[in-house]
Amino acid sequence: MPDHHHDSPDPALASLIADAIEQADELPDLDAVRAEVWAADLVALAAEIDPEGPAAVVEALAVAGGSGPAAGLWAIDAVSDLVDLGDPALEPAPTWADQLLTSICEAAWIVGDWRGDSAAFRFVDAADERHVLVLDLVPGAGDTGETIGEATVGPAELLDATADESAGLKSRSVPAPELAERVARAMRSTSEPSASFVAVGRVVLARLSSFGIDDLEPPVWIEPDVPALPERDPDDDAWAADVVRRALGEPLTPDALDPAAVGAAAATLRAAADTDDELAQWLAASVGPIDLDESDADVVLAVLAAAVAPASLMPLTGDARQAVLELEFADWLGAVLGVVRAGTGTHVDPDVLVDHVNRCPEVTSTIPKSDRARVAWAFAVAVEAWGPLGVVDPDNCLTDFGAAVLPAALVRAWQPI
Repeated sequence: MPDHHHDSPDPALASLIADAIEQADELPDLDAVRAEVWAADLVALAAEIDPEGPAAVVEALAVAGGSGPAAGLWAIDAVSDLVDLGDPALEPAPTWADQLLTSICEAAWIVGDWRGDSAAFRFVDAADERHVLVLDLVPGAGDTGETIGEATVGPAELLDATADESAGLKSRSVPAPELAERVARAMRSTSEPSASFVAVGRVVLARLSSFGIDDLEPPVWIEPDVPALPERDPDDDAWAADVVRRALGEPLTPDALDPAAVGAAAATLRAAADTDDELAQWLAASVGPIDLDESDADVVLAVLAAAVAPASLMPLTGDARQAVLELEFADWLGAVLGVVRAGTGTHVDPDVLVDHVNRCPEVTSTIPKSDRARVAWAFAVAVEAWGPLGVVDPDNCLTDFGAAVLPAALVRAWQPI
């Protein structure tokens, strides 16, 4: 007869456990860090399904492993170390068992590009194997502290890009304990962690514990609450579009834009839609949303306008959603009027855009110093399409196409709907 003393497991949890048991066959071939990352992601997914999910996963893997050197035992070792659910005796132990959670920090850096700063740590374990932990630091507004954005655990070579001038990265060495405390503060302020941070969160906690930081909870995925778009004011839109025309003249019509540049940008967007690249989120958020069978110019203008005035927040990632909600039409006016007036070849980065807002004669408001980093971050997120679409060149300098298409995109964003 069936056993009615135990509730049937959640179907999603049962599926996760089945996948984990199958994947565990490969665990002996991993190194300690990859095993930790695998286990951290598994536990985070289990916790998302059910608060008791991690314990259920460990129990199921133990049963799957049996008493011999079966795959489940390798998995339970990695999981148990990360979630502190006991220390099962494994015979034989995987080759990397002695290296689990032995990593110590060798060095730390602040690594930055035009999008913002990241905290980077390099660790070495008992087997003299090295890896890095990189966490994006997202500025808060006003007195609000930093939060954690994307998080990556990877090979030490991940930081080699800082030595490549073409990568546009700058790094400076900092005391590791100070940076660890900064990351801990940012973690405490993070209320809606990214999926990547949740996935490696237990590894992050394990690394921070090596600095004596033991009072943090692992990040938990929270389904984002997508707010409603603020109601558009037709009078404000008309006024803003008129400011563009008075400041820069009538923007070029779509068919007057450089056909080669427009064609290349539209091809990039159609490829993004085919591959589900993150760039495609702006297509989905555009008015309509835009039909990819429309003309090249209309497709490109729709995407550039979507960052200024999206038709829907639903398709956007959390960062993109927050960015477009924080940037007002005065910010876009100041930024675009400023870079277009500066002309082709002018360097464009988020700090430059903030400067243009504060110096724009058509914009009476200014961005206070306390909000500067946050607004710069919002611009960095909202203009990520500028590079792939050829608005700026690989050195982040305004192109001829960018100077022509940006005013047209603003007017498109503020057209009557």
